[in-house]
Amino acid sequence: MNVQLAALTDGSALKTWLLIIIGNFFIILIAARGVGHFMKQQWGELITMIVAGVVVAGFVYFPDTAIALLGDIWTKVSGNA
Repeated sequence: MNVQLAALTDGSALKTWLLIIIGNFFIILIAARGVGHFMKQQWGELITMIVAGVVVAGFVYFPDTAIALLGDIWTKVSGNA
């Protein structure tokens, strides 16, 4: 009887899947709130929702780039160049 075990992974596929699912949920939530602000003509809140949507989309669709950008910002702020 030959039993072959599955290889262990580093979890990157699960991380990618979770980022896409949860991120898309937040994008849908932000879009729904944005439509509500548009209907009420609350322009400041609408612009805030658009900016938040761009930030969430950046983390969902480009997580490695977003992490590198945050690392660069932290390096500049903390002075550890």
